[in-house]
Amino acid sequence: MSLARQWALAALLFAIVGIAVLGLRPLVPPDEPRYGIIAAQMAESGEWFSLRMADFRYYEKPPLSYWLMAVSIKVFGESAFAIRLPAALATGVTALVAGLLCARMTNRRELGPLAFAVQATMLGPAIIGTVAIIDPLFAMWITLSLASVWVGLTSTGRARALSLTTAGATAGLAFLTKGLLGLAIPAIAVASFLVWERRWRELIVLPWLPLIACLLVVAPFAVAIHRAEPEFWRYFIEVEHWRRFASPDSNQHREAWWHLIAALPIGGFMWTLVWWQAWRGARDIPNSRAWVRFALAWVLAPLVVLSLSSGKIATYILPLYAPVAILVAAGLLHARERGLIQAGLGSRIGRWILRVLALCALVLACVGTEWMGLSTLWASGAQLRWVAVAAALIAWAMVDRASWRAPDASGWLRRSAWAPIGIMVVVPLLFPTAGIRTSAAPWQVLGEHREAIAQSQCVMTGSQMAHCVSWITRRRDLTIVGYPSEFDNELGRADEASRRLDAAAAGSIVAERRARGESVAVVAQPGDARAIIKAAGSFPPTLEAVSDDVAVVIWESKSMSKSSEQP
Repeated sequence: MSLARQWALAALLFAIVGIAVLGLRPLVPPDEPRYGIIAAQMAESGEWFSLRMADFRYYEKPPLSYWLMAVSIKVFGESAFAIRLPAALATGVTALVAGLLCARMTNRRELGPLAFAVQATMLGPAIIGTVAIIDPLFAMWITLSLASVWVGLTSTGRARALSLTTAGATAGLAFLTKGLLGLAIPAIAVASFLVWERRWRELIVLPWLPLIACLLVVAPFAVAIHRAEPEFWRYFIEVEHWRRFASPDSNQHREAWWHLIAALPIGGFMWTLVWWQAWRGARDIPNSRAWVRFALAWVLAPLVVLSLSSGKIATYILPLYAPVAILVAAGLLHARERGLIQAGLGSRIGRWILRVLALCALVLACVGTEWMGLSTLWASGAQLRWVAVAAALIAWAMVDRASWRAPDASGWLRRSAWAPIGIMVVVPLLFPTAGIRTSAAPWQVLGEHREAIAQSQCVMTGSQMAHCVSWITRRRDLTIVGYPSEFDNELGRADEASRRLDAAAAGSIVAERRARGESVAVVAQPGDARAIIKAAGSFPPTLEAVSDDVAVVIWESKSMSKSSEQP
């Protein structure tokens, strides 16, 4: 197969796995609806430098990722597909850059689409790349920045200057996506490499051109954000950087020092199984010392620094998978060419495991899961989903077997990389739709009462489901009842404090509104809902839908009662 056809096939398969499936599952709280409502409000208001989450000021991240989501919403409307598309496209660009960089590092053009395939089929990037969060975009900018640094280090003259300028500019865009990590990760990786190589002069001279380019990119946007939100940068640096690194609070993620180190091989699955073989091949490649060290510095140095932080999330390491893909692709290809990897007992055992799993899926298609004490997973189509899983697993085993019959090492690696594509396509269909009637994702109950909630003159909700309520009703004027969580931004603004109430105060507001004949909707945990009803006194609700995890309570006005249909 020609190189052009390999790239075309890689792009087609990525479009199937990474883009076509984006709208097949509901949003997963809290992150996806949170980022969705911020971007949607930005698109609605046209205030591109003001960050609002259901009209509360939200200063956790800079606005670049929200801008891209808002543009997508403008084009495709408010939908799961629209807010996930920027992350998916960024994931594709990251894989593309990994492929091109691998080809340049090794001087082997055929490695480009192979490294692309390895990056695109690793568990972490493949899953996170279909989620509406900022980390895929951040990973793309970091990958572009460090790839540009390598090109600059291996070039001269204008090409060197242009590459280093690009490195600084993309690091600046990473800063506008996630903050200081956008500058820290490239700086730590490059400094570690230069020290390892004992290139002391470049350690002093190299940073200046990227730094100037970074400042030129960041400065105008930083000034514009400050003018629109004067409190943003103080809060962002103090709370979202220093406090998260040194002493994270209950709203952040305090994890053990080894958390990210353990997450790296998990996110690299299935390729983690062949890391040792890839390393044997990579270190045996002639003239590979410099680029192997650069890739290792890119992975290990940021991993150590990120692990020192008290607050950490597994998605922080997403920018570290591109160099892993480069090492795996180049190492495996060379190892196969040298005969270090052979078809044997291990590959046969793996295929039999896939066949046994396929048989189990077919059994579950026939008998269901209830006999095992599990609840129903899907509201409909359970049999077809299990059959699809079985077919994908069988196809995986067949393609893997065919890979060992490939005429060359490149064909073997290409088939091995894309063998699990069927299961990757099926995964979005496995979202447990029968279990989404919960406080974390109350999409079903909200869908049943969406119109009544949206038409209410006052909407109150618990913080854990406020993002979902705002997304599905398109209401941004919510009142938060109970523990405010991230809706308490520590800014002490009176206009926002009045929209955060305890249950007793919320009940008093209900009574006042009802006395004026206004409609009120409450979406909260059952305990909070009962406390609000009790505090409302002599105003019983018109509609009350209560489950174990979520309650929808509505006091309708007379006009609503006439116009709305009761579910």
